[in-house]
This record gives sequence, structure tokens and C-alpha cells, in this order.
Amino acid sequence: MARILILDGHSSAALAFTRSAGRAGHWVAVGANAGMFAAAKLSRYCQLDVSYPVSTDDARGFVDAILKFVNDQAVDLVVPITDWTILPLSEHREFFPESCKVALPPRASIEKVSDKYQTLQIAQSLGIRTPRTWLIESERDLASVPGNQFPLVVKDRFSIRWRDGRAIFGGVSYAYSRDELQRKVNDRLAAAGDVLVQEFAAGTGVGFSCFLAGGEVRIPFQWKRIREVDPRGSASSCRESSALDERIKNDSSRLIQRIGFEGIAMVEYKVDGNNGPVLMEINGRPWGSIALPIACGVDYPRYLTEWCLQGELPPKEIPYRAGITCRRMVGELTHLSNVRAGKPANWPLPYPSFWSSLLKIAVPWYPGMHYDDLWLSDLRPGIGGLANWFRVRTSSSARIKKT
Repeated sequence: MARILILDGHSSAALAFTRSAGRAGHWVAVGANAGMFAAAKLSRYCQLDVSYPVSTDDARGFVDAILKFVNDQAVDLVVPITDWTILPLSEHREFFPESCKVALPPRASIEKVSDKYQTLQIAQSLGIRTPRTWLIESERDLASVPGNQFPLVVKDRFSIRWRDGRAIFGGVSYAYSRDELQRKVNDRLAAAGDVLVQEFAAGTGVGFSCFLAGGEVRIPFQWKRIREVDPRGSASSCRESSALDERIKNDSSRLIQRIGFEGIAMVEYKVDGNNGPVLMEINGRPWGSIALPIACGVDYPRYLTEWCLQGELPPKEIPYRAGITCRRMVGELTHLSNVRAGKPANWPLPYPSFWSSLLKIAVPWYPGMHYDDLWLSDLRPGIGGLANWFRVRTSSSARIKKT
């Protein structure tokens, strides 16, 4: 069996990869930023844990630490999970020994999927429906944005980028007036140099995932979001598998193929029953809800590992059941916390009820329900994650009271 190093151990996708690789019999090490809680390190399948320099503070120091670990431990495969580690490793992939594979898509495709504006332009050239989007590179560009369409979304072009050796983290916010739009745009221009302004897209969040190799789309999977950590739009805390929609499948396949991507990817949409799917973005990396397809029999981590190590391709398709639910308990608690804070001012859509959400989340299990984090056969990551969630919020409350 292979020796595998999985990075970004704080992420839910890293935990899914750790469990998948461990159940397949591989030796697994889990890495994470020094000082950061990492649930995947608590898994019974983690044989060795490693802390490395924070890549967003010291990208080259991070890469050097990974290279040293790879050589010292004779690692066969490195699996970066988030943009924090994918982008630095992609820039230095040539330094890895031939004996060690790195689960990375081609460099050019990483650059395209990391750039949300470029992704949308490619989609538009293919006739795929997207939200109207303006690239703002100076305050003068705001003149092209209509003044009567609010709320507008102010979204960073990249989830993370480096400028002069310093990481700039992206984000999403909403503007409800012209003055608020100008203020938020100016803040992001000062921090990042450019920003996207996007029309607001309502609807249900829908995800499509697949494996690509040699330009061929394999093992497609689709799901919809039931609850989101932030009810205004964010990662899901609960989601449900659904049957493949041919339009979403075809649009996603054409888009990812045009980009030249290889590996596993997720394409995100908003679906309004009246107008159909609207493309939001591509995640050209393991995504946070990857435990759902695994629970449905589509084990993307296993297939990616086998492809990287042995060149084995997954099946073209794997039949899976619609209606399978997967929850992440710490995400559900954060959803409740956000709902309890109340509907944000000016939010234009219905907002979840706290008591209704609580009643749904309080049901611990029903047929077809799975958990991302809480596994009876691997309890420590889920219990540790819940303990850390309460510890962080208790500490935050104590700091607020002191001030």
C-alpha cells in the first residue's frame, strides 16, 4: 500500500480523504497549519500528524517543510485540499521527487478555475447562463454598474491570492445601496487591486461533481443544498443527493473540458424553478461536501488516489440513490447560531425560522442520513470538532464580555 500525506487537516474534505485512504489500507499522514485545530489528525486512520508553516504567511517555508517531510517519510502521494496549499505547491511542483506524486490538476487549469471572472467568461462563450458580472479595477468602473439593481454581490476575483509575498483572502458581501456598494468596492480595491460586482442570483444551491481524465467526464454526481452554514449563501451544513439533470451535466462537462481540467471538480449553480440553473463558480479541488458522494458509493478520494498512483481510471458512471442526506454537525450548529442572530437588515429573501431549523437539526438520524464528521467507527474527529466549536465560541464570548 502507498504512503499518503493529506494536507489541510482542518477541512472536512481532508477528513473524508483520510478515512477513504485509511479504509483502503494506505498509510496516512495528515498535515495542518501549525497551531490550527485539525479534526482529520484525530482520525483512527491517521498514522502520523505534521504541523507546517502557515502557507499564507510563508509560502516557500511551507513548501520546503512539505518537501522535507516527503523525503524523510518516503511519501508516495501528497494530496493538497484547499487553495491555501494547492496554489503554492502548484508553483513549486517541479521540486518534488519523481517517486512522489502530487494530486494537482494542470497548472494552466488551476489558474483558470481560481479566477472567478475568467471562469464566467469561458462559460459565457459556451452559452452557459451566468449572473451579470462587472470586473471593477478602479472606482471609475463603477459607472458601468446599473444604479437600480440591489442587492448586488461584491465578490473577490480569487478566493486567495499572493501579492508581494502576502496572502490576500477573498470574500463575499452584499451591497444594498449605491453608497454601500462604493464603500465596499473601494475597500476591496485597496486590499486586492480588483473586485467583482455581480447581480444577485436567488435559488437553491445545486452542486455537480465529476472526475476528468483525458478530456473525458466520469462518475458524475449531483446534489442540492438543504441548509447552508450562512443562510444567505455559503457552504452547506446539510445536503441531499439528487438525480442528474442533463442540462447541468452537459453544461458542466463542456465548461470543465474547455478549461482543460483533470482530476476531481465541483461546479456550483443556483437553480430557480422558473429560470433554470445559473452558474456560480467551479471548485477545482476537493470540496467540503465530498462526504455525500462517498456515502452514496461514489468515492472520489479513492478514485483520485488510484489514478494518481497507478493510472487507473474510475468507471464511466456509478448508479447512486437520490434522497441520501449528509450533515456536518459543526456546520449545523453554526447555521443555528446564524439563524438565531436574526434576518439581516435588507435581506430580500425569506429567512429560516430558528425553531423550525432547531426541530429539523435535533432529529439525530433517519433512514438515508449520514454525517460528514460523526462516525461511530471513527468517533474522535467528530467529537473533537464539536468540542472545538464550543471552545472557540466560549472563548469569543469571554473576550466580548471583557471588552
